[in-house]
Amino acid sequence: MSKRLIGSNDYRSFIRFYLISFVFFVFIFIFIFNPYTKIVALSYFFLPISLLSFVYRFKFLGFEPLLFSVLFIVISLIGVVSSFHHDIGQFIHLKISLSVLFYILIVYPVSLFLYKRGFSFNDVLYFILLAVLFNSFFILLEVQFPPVRDAAESWLAPSGNVDWSKGFRYRGLASGGGASLSVIVPVSIVLTLHLYSEKYIGLARLFIFCAILILSLFFIGRTGFLLLPIVFVSYVVFNVKKHILSIFLITLCFVVFILVFGGFVKAFIVEKYGFGFYNYSFGFFLGGVSGIKEEGTVGIIFDFLTAMPKSFPEILFGYGFYGGSDFVPWTDSGYSRMFLSVGYLFGVLFYVGLILMARNVIVFKPYLFLTILMVLMIAEFKEPLLLSGYSARIYFAVFVLATVYKRFSSRMYAGANLIIKY
Repeated sequence: MSKRLIGSNDYRSFIRFYLISFVFFVFIFIFIFNPYTKIVALSYFFLPISLLSFVYRFKFLGFEPLLFSVLFIVISLIGVVSSFHHDIGQFIHLKISLSVLFYILIVYPVSLFLYKRGFSFNDVLYFILLAVLFNSFFILLEVQFPPVRDAAESWLAPSGNVDWSKGFRYRGLASGGGASLSVIVPVSIVLTLHLYSEKYIGLARLFIFCAILILSLFFIGRTGFLLLPIVFVSYVVFNVKKHILSIFLITLCFVVFILVFGGFVKAFIVEKYGFGFYNYSFGFFLGGVSGIKEEGTVGIIFDFLTAMPKSFPEILFGYGFYGGSDFVPWTDSGYSRMFLSVGYLFGVLFYVGLILMARNVIVFKPYLFLTILMVLMIAEFKEPLLLSGYSARIYFAVFVLATVYKRFSSRMYAGANLIIKY
């Protein structure tokens, strides 16, 4: 542990460290998963924290992220005007753009607080990962012990058109489930592999964490499985020279596990939950290209992508539609909704702005940010997950953390890792 925070014989510093750690764990869990209780969404209590960003005057964040956030808001206002012009009348795109600004304003003062208390960048990532692991582990508990699920659902508010208290789709303590919760698994495995490549966690914790995350994915949704290969291929590309032995061992263990235990795992899942569940959650993937085609998700995505502006002036300014109301043709695709909302020119400008905003942190941690961006940009084909949802909150939280720690590290030592490694 870092002596900056915990003295070798300072009991009070020891208690303070674990108290701060626990409070931050609760904060980041609520920030990411935004549990909707039947009374109120817990994340609403974090809105006053955003005011502290103005107190700190953005000294270690810079004004660039704020300028890009304002650009996103201005572009989404074009969508609002278009929506009223086409008698749709919605503010959803504007609401999502404002959410991005609030993510930044909320996380910035928390980042400063953690840095000044001696937490390193990897320490904070570790707690973000633990928050996701907690929800994944909670889902596995719900699967094994149905009363746990009943207790959680009696406390959480209903979400969407899914009855989360029944069936084989789970959400844990999150406000909802589906693709948004499914995508958080590959994003979290990116965090896990990053911490492993930084020698922050060892091989044992790497396997344990990945096992919990991937097992929970069986009960969340299929999208995450389709994105996992991108995560692992990206890790190999970025780390083949640095960790060639580790990559070989990980690949070998994975292949051996599939060959030795794959049949047992399939038999257990089919016996306990039925063949329908097996096909829904993973079986289609084992069928290769034909299995993926038969599953239908890829075909649906291509159908959604055909819902694009085709007439003038909608190709320039869109219709103002970003979901949440009746519209023909209907689409769930994030890209289609962006272009239907603000047109091609402003839609492309929006996405280019997102990439430009991240250029400094990409240089700071290439594998971490490029891989998360790739995962989210591919997931955007299915649903608008690049700007909203659990993975988007992780991305923007890590973006702000990296921006702050990069600015500090350019001036002084950014702190040693605090978590004991083994």
